[in-house]
Amino acid sequence: MKRIWLWVLILMNTSFTAAAESKVAEIKTGNFSAGVSSAVITPVAHNDVVETLASGSKTVGDISDPLYAKSLILSDDNSRIALIALDLGYIHPTAYAELLAALRSQFSFDQVFLSITHTHSGYVGNYDYKALKEKIVSATEAALTTMEPVKIGASEGQLDEAYNRIIRKPGGSAEMLWTNPQRVSNRRVDQSVGVINIKKQNGDTLANIVNYSAHPVVTMDLNNVVISADYPGQLASSLKRRGEGETLFLLGAAGDVNPYEADTKPTAVALKKSNELGEKLADEVMKTLADITQYQARGRFSFSNQGYSLPVVKASDLDVAPAEVNTLILTDTIALASFSGEFFNQFGVRLKQKSPVKHTFFVGYTNGSLGYVPTREAMQYGGYGADLKDLWIDASAGERQLNDAIESLEALYRSRSTAP
Repeated sequence: MKRIWLWVLILMNTSFTAAAESKVAEIKTGNFSAGVSSAVITPVAHNDVVETLASGSKTVGDISDPLYAKSLILSDDNSRIALIALDLGYIHPTAYAELLAALRSQFSFDQVFLSITHTHSGYVGNYDYKALKEKIVSATEAALTTMEPVKIGASEGQLDEAYNRIIRKPGGSAEMLWTNPQRVSNRRVDQSVGVINIKKQNGDTLANIVNYSAHPVVTMDLNNVVISADYPGQLASSLKRRGEGETLFLLGAAGDVNPYEADTKPTAVALKKSNELGEKLADEVMKTLADITQYQARGRFSFSNQGYSLPVVKASDLDVAPAEVNTLILTDTIALASFSGEFFNQFGVRLKQKSPVKHTFFVGYTNGSLGYVPTREAMQYGGYGADLKDLWIDASAGERQLNDAIESLEALYRSRSTAP
């Protein structure tokens, strides 16, 4: 019965997508503009209580480095898109839905991407989602006041700093390789560094969107509170020091992918290693920026927003988990597709292979919390995140959502060639 209900929801969403896409042909091109702002969301040391990953609730000690909410607003004179990145590890599905509802009711955005970097050292202090909402809204309001003309370009680099953490054994079983400083060879993963560069009229960078697929777990501590934005925060700090404006980090399909230095101990060494990874990524971003030769200052955004209500199949306080698949074509060569969970890496590879848009970025951990979403192939072997006991939702949902995203991108791309 649950599988039947899932397909009913998918059919409903398909008709909704078609209605959203029909809007595109009526929109003319305009000038691109953007605004960006940030707000500190770091818990208060020696005051706030957070839930550790394995040892229950504890009071926050010293802060290793700050956490931020970053809002980037994009406009094409017709539509407004909000991309918001939070240095947090997890948001409960109910809280996620409430944050999205608040943003949508307060602002007239045509599309919202509310994404977490998934740093395992990022916590909501005292579980205070009301305060978090106020900070997100404040950053978004500030970004709207700074809108200015921009041009947008993109390219992709490569960085060998990530590996598949599930080793498949003969006979169809699996074992976990949680950390891999020796760089033991395993199945290939997508190590692309996607960069969307947004420049001001004077040629300076206003903001970068960086997309990479590796769990931010270098500074993770299962039993103690460590507050850190992990390597995404170090990446952003490094690029800002180099004069490259604000950075929004959007985590890719990282469900089964770790950085080589995952779970480093002690904390002082972990912070050093996460900083090193952030610097390596920043170096690659700088190389990639130099490769961007095509920018657009005019155009129109094409987008589709698909909502799902997926039955929860494991013991939980939820019967249904909300989720979204949002697709966005920013320019003739740049597209994003977002998903509400920890999708395994092969989903991201397939999206890029099938998308008609040259630079297509898979964005996970956005607009919902579905937990792990493995491929059917991965489930044949198992391992953490690929066992039935680990799944919140029906195992077929990820495949269907990926196909929905690909079909949406194809339809949006076709519509751009026929629109005025």
